[in-house]
Amino acid sequence: MTGQQRRPDFLSIEFVIVGGATAGLSAAIALTRVGHKVTVLDSMPSFDETPIGAGCRIPPNATKLFYRWGMEDRLRKWALKSRGILFAKCNDLDVPISSHNWEDEVLGETGGDFLMIHYDCMRRILAESAAEHGATLRSECKVVKVTPDAQRPSVTLSTGEVVTGDVIIGADGCYVPEYHMRKLLLEALEEDDAEQSTGMQLFNAVVPDSALTALGDESIVQQVRESGKVFTWYGPGYGALGFPIRDPKTAEPMFALFVYAAYWDENLSVHLSTKEQLTEVLKGRDPRLVKVAEQADRITSIPMVNRPFLEDWVHPDGRVIVIGEAAHPIPVGSLYAPGMAVGDSAVLGRLFAHLHRHDQIDFFLNAVPEIRLERVKSVMRAASGNIFAVSLPPGVADGGDGAQRARAVRGIQELSVDGMSAEPSAEMIQAVESIFAYDPEDEADDWWVQWGLMQERMARLVVVDTPSVHIDEHSAQSQESP
Repeated sequence: MTGQQRRPDFLSIEFVIVGGATAGLSAAIALTRVGHKVTVLDSMPSFDETPIGAGCRIPPNATKLFYRWGMEDRLRKWALKSRGILFAKCNDLDVPISSHNWEDEVLGETGGDFLMIHYDCMRRILAESAAEHGATLRSECKVVKVTPDAQRPSVTLSTGEVVTGDVIIGADGCYVPEYHMRKLLLEALEEDDAEQSTGMQLFNAVVPDSALTALGDESIVQQVRESGKVFTWYGPGYGALGFPIRDPKTAEPMFALFVYAAYWDENLSVHLSTKEQLTEVLKGRDPRLVKVAEQADRITSIPMVNRPFLEDWVHPDGRVIVIGEAAHPIPVGSLYAPGMAVGDSAVLGRLFAHLHRHDQIDFFLNAVPEIRLERVKSVMRAASGNIFAVSLPPGVADGGDGAQRARAVRGIQELSVDGMSAEPSAEMIQAVESIFAYDPEDEADDWWVQWGLMQERMARLVVVDTPSVHIDEHSAQSQESP
């Protein structure tokens, strides 16, 4: 075992994970670290590339877990550290009106870093780590059926193969077809997956590093390239994020670009887009942003859809649980998607480190949403209008809420142009303390002390009183004599 110290009476069981993205691979690492057997089934041809792979931001609450799980060196090789944000109005050609630097002392409290990385790199690193910890990774596995069961749930593949385990984990999200696990839970709970279009879309693209010259100001280019700042354009109903990353194959510098714009098509599925469609929605916007977008490559359009969080993550028929986007869909492009997915996985691993009886399995599965659901909701509330939460561009993140938008704009206006300030603001401290310094493994440990050990004590008190029977052999022999 390569992770935590295993208890002498530890019970190792089999987990089958459907979905090999952030949530699924993180769960594989967290569970194999404590000694469980894990098989990951993914529909993609490999764990090295994804069809819509582009830029990805990883928050400190996720990176500190990755570091703890042994991936720090690889992440530092392929990722860039973000040290702040540049803000500019989406409709103006003004120089950035303000800047924000992450202060080392404040960020040090989180135990992690803000990292910017190509999604293909992050997925590859997670897959390598999962395999090194002992997980079995299987690509090109198309799931056609999931059968919950109180003892041995199973997954049926398109080939006819049936894969069984003690627990099935659904981590196949809710954006890229065909996802099964969320639909399975909703059907069992007799609920609809109410998809409501926000009227917006995310253009997810990568541009060559040379496109940064379109920003027009060498000092800005230098800040983005050398200090790893996220360039954020904002405006009512529009916005964009740009940040440096490395090519997943050559490690050469690249620039990730997220553009948020109006979308009224009835097609709510993820689809490839064109450079012409991207530049069309940017007409009248900051010319620097337009020039950068004109050099974009591999453009994907992702309609922004509101989907409800699941209140129940565990199937009523037994031993199937959903985590990550399958349980709590978060707006596409949000900084919080990887953090929340990794948090779910960390809690799973920490709870099942205490497994030593089969009758604990259901108890631990139901504890995961008990610990995580309100946490996810509270993060989204805390991030509303807080520019230091750096989730989505102001004007997009507020979802049409004027009060939240005004709060965000006031926060930007209070920043200085060079990003230097005398002391951390209250909003920065709130973002660090309530969002980025949180540790899901600590939360799981607290739950175990408060509730898990209580259940263990109660289990020991339940003693079945078997009446003792004394047989008088002499009397019995006398009765048997003719």
